[in-house]
Amino acid sequence: MSPMNVWKHRCAVAAAGFLLAAPATHAGAGESNWRAPVPDDRLYAVTIFMGEGTENNFSNVIENFFDVEGSTDHVLGLTASRLLGWYGRSLSFEAELMYAYHYGREIYHEVGTAAYARWHDFPWNRYLLTTMAVGMGPSYTTEFPQLERQPDGSRSRLLNQFNLQASFALPAYPETALVARLQHRSGMFGAFNGVTDASNFLTLGLRYEF
Repeated sequence: MSPMNVWKHRCAVAAAGFLLAAPATHAGAGESNWRAPVPDDRLYAVTIFMGEGTENNFSNVIENFFDVEGSTDHVLGLTASRLLGWYGRSLSFEAELMYAYHYGREIYHEVGTAAYARWHDFPWNRYLLTTMAVGMGPSYTTEFPQLERQPDGSRSRLLNQFNLQASFALPAYPETALVARLQHRSGMFGAFNGVTDASNFLTLGLRYEF
């Protein structure tokens, strides 16, 4: 495995481990930490986002988040998600459907679905409600994007999306949040027709829960 893929794998494992490390102290003896949504939960959310692609690979984006090389590729996307349940009081799970319109260097469409784990417990939530989420699932494009070209010519319209997301909302308006989202497509270390790191888009958006 190349150094880049080793780093990417470690990043994915660390992110998943962080989000799945919900404390088990909220349940009594013999009581499960998992619970289904209740009437007080906001079950649904829609997010609109837009942003620009980058020529940097995934690991370079993470390491140099504020100093990446932009491209002429742009995206405008819309997602709809549904809360599936909670583990403890801090970790929620949701399912998402996504449509994205890509434009700039070329025009094509992308559809995908993903499962998300979202962490809600931050010490400054009294002043700024914050969540961090990791999502993964299949993504399909109607073209072979030039941004995803591989040195050996490998290509695939169907790839895996691995997305990192942070949301920020005022306590007085918890249902409306500003969202920063890293939209990443890859071939899962070559599992999809030999494709490795494919494309990365840095985006901002608005999320509304209801």
